[in-house]
Amino acid sequence: MNQLARGVLAGVLATLPMTAVIAAGRWARLLWTPPPVEITARAQQQTGVGQRLPEPAFQVSWLAAHLGYGAACGLVYTLARRLLPRSPLAAGLAFGGAVWGVSYLGLMPALGLYPWPEQDSRSRTGVMIAAHGVYGMALAEAARRLSRRDARPTARPLPAGVPALRAGGRGGRWRR
Repeated sequence: MNQLARGVLAGVLATLPMTAVIAAGRWARLLWTPPPVEITARAQQQTGVGQRLPEPAFQVSWLAAHLGYGAACGLVYTLARRLLPRSPLAAGLAFGGAVWGVSYLGLMPALGLYPWPEQDSRSRTGVMIAAHGVYGMALAEAARRLSRRDARPTARPLPAGVPALRAGGRGGRWRR
């Protein structure tokens, strides 16, 4: 698998535990509307798409947008990895914090998709900072494991003196 595809896959995988943190925050009543839902709803409202979508389609759309953003950030992580701390844990935390900062201190409020932190509840801000920390750590670990998996040889060399087996013709018979 190519390095950029690994980054995208790692980003999608890391979005899952992040979403669990957001769900736990909702369960603990630290936030009501999860930010990915609110951001997607506002984006659809701004573009006029929201009025035409039935509820099941909206649910699919916010989940797809959330996973897509996670995938895109996974790609950025892959490109920026050599600039981050050497330790995967430190790199993941730094990157997760940077994603939160870029998203919630700049991009989303500037686009009118989410309130500035000082206009939001402290509990929801705290949940989102924690969720992005989990995202970053999960992203670093997923990227590390996917890279390590691809680095393994597909076949181990045979010890000296052991004849190789080759697939035969029809019937899948093996021959020496």
